[in-house]
Amino acid sequence: MRMLAYLWMAAAALAFQPDTAVLRRLFEENLARREREFGPADARTAQAARDLGLFLQRAIDTAGAHRALAEAVRVDEKAFGPAAPETLEDVSSLAEVSPRAEAEPLLRRAAESSDPAVAGQALTTLGAYRKAAGDRAGAAACLRRAVEKAETAVGKDDPIVALVLTALSQVVDAKEAVAALERAVSIDQRALGPQAPQTVQAARALAALHGR
Repeated sequence: MRMLAYLWMAAAALAFQPDTAVLRRLFEENLARREREFGPADARTAQAARDLGLFLQRAIDTAGAHRALAEAVRVDEKAFGPAAPETLEDVSSLAEVSPRAEAEPLLRRAAESSDPAVAGQALTTLGAYRKAAGDRAGAAACLRRAVEKAETAVGKDDPIVALVLTALSQVVDAKEAVAALERAVSIDQRALGPQAPQTVQAARALAALHGR
């Protein structure tokens, strides 16, 4: 009942108070209450820290989101264990609000999650980081693994797989790039239709490779 009342308070604040400070205070008070009631190593405390962190991330308070999500990870590690899917999902979220030097180790940790969706997202972001750093071989290794994780998470014919294949095509040799884009176009045409922006983008990239 207390949680239901809290949710009503949050909804009312969102509807009638555009100042995010009110909502922030509600999330912070909820976290403090969970810590008092359940302690710092309880899943309910971790959820409250996670809720605060994600709210602050949406509110573009990166520093505040970082503190809250780091706290969520610390509680997760005590409540679930360092390698638990719940922990590594929060590790991935923490990486999103961390500086690059801190984010990459967090993403490598999240990439080992038993949840293929979490691992795949982490690997895709790592691939982008490695590409930006000029490490095409490292990027390709991450994105090949990301394709496998995406296939496990959503199925081999999902447009998410096509997106990762398109990203992979940008960091591999021409032969592998053509194969990746041909598959991406095929997936997109079936799932999204030939005129969908994602399909058109992949088709143009494939045509550019054939035109070399």
